[in-house]
Amino acid sequence: MRSLGADSTDCRRGSDELDSDFLARLEQQDEKLYAILSNASRYRNVLHEEITHLRAGSAPGSARAHLAPWDRLRGEIKRLAETL
Repeated sequence: MRSLGADSTDCRRGSDELDSDFLARLEQQDEKLYAILSNASRYRNVLHEEITHLRAGSAPGSARAHLAPWDRLRGEIKRLAETL
């Protein structure tokens, strides 16, 4: 059975050998994916709120007005998704 110290040494040695370009690409993808998820979560919350208002009897025109500013955000989500 290997000790915990040996495992951490192996892990460090593996990271020393890691291609820095590959790591940079992974980090960029991670940042883009985080941005997509963050923006999508914000948009989903807005959609949920507007659905709740519509079910409560609000006029569809007001929901459309509240969602219109989010078209830019939807475009940003799509752009980020295409770059992954």
